[in-house]
Amino acid sequence: MPANRKQWFAEQTLPAHIHYYSVVSFPDPANISNGLQGSHRKLAQLQDARNDSQLVFYDQVIPGSTLLGFFNADHWAMSVPIARQHKVSQALFADKNSFPREIALEAILRYVEEDLLTRKSIARPD
Repeated sequence: MPANRKQWFAEQTLPAHIHYYSVVSFPDPANISNGLQGSHRKLAQLQDARNDSQLVFYDQVIPGSTLLGFFNADHWAMSVPIARQHKVSQALFADKNSFPREIALEAILRYVEEDLLTRKSIARPD
């Protein structure tokens, strides 16, 4: 799969008028849920131990994007609020699912808004 992403980005040109931003989930091993431990170990053996159980950290960055940060959370914790909706699944599989998604999203949106406004004012000074 990583070769496909690299090949795609090598063959494609992203539109230059769009600004890209990346966030990376890069958990300590202690922050990886039970249900993702196996895929984390397998990906570590096949490619790199610095992964969130689904992707190696550097494959999470869009080339040419602004890197907004690294989150100490696994793939599920960053994206799916399993613990809020499924107590049994949380207990068995997603035991490290507590993550402040709303706070992270708000911080990301505030940064992007400010960055785009700054870029706009630099491009067209008053």
